[in-house]
Amino acid sequence: MSVSHTRGFTLIEMIVLLVVVAVSVTALFGVFMQTSAASAHPLLREQAVAIAQGYLEEALLKAFQDPDQAETGTCEELNRSDYDDVPDYNCVNDTNGALDLFGATLAGLEPYNVSVTVTDVNLGSGANLAPARRVQVTVTHDAVSDLNLQLVGHRALIN
Repeated sequence: MSVSHTRGFTLIEMIVLLVVVAVSVTALFGVFMQTSAASAHPLLREQAVAIAQGYLEEALLKAFQDPDQAETGTCEELNRSDYDDVPDYNCVNDTNGALDLFGATLAGLEPYNVSVTVTDVNLGSGANLAPARRVQVTVTHDAVSDLNLQLVGHRALIN
């Protein structure tokens, strides 16, 4: 009696094939999940940059010193719409979303937190020192712990 050769796979070969396919699919799925989870980060970062630029530009367009000569070094203005000089922005700490000039939350930007720090500095060196205000805007996001954007600008005293 001769043994006929049949074509096909043995049980061992099928099990090995299934294990290889399962490991490959698991690895590819892991890479796909990691990529899709991080794909929103660039958009969130761009939004954070736009928010920070808006706050920074708003602060730097204000007067270097209080036009009313009423600067107390504290938050003498109650509403951001009343801010009339750069040091007033040292009071900005919007932790419930980015706000417009009148204190209204900007739709879709609720997860962002914005704080502004204003410090007095001198720009230049030697006899060319010029008083200035350093404005630092920090933007963070509630859901993305590694998003911590900081923009810095300076407002110099112009004689």
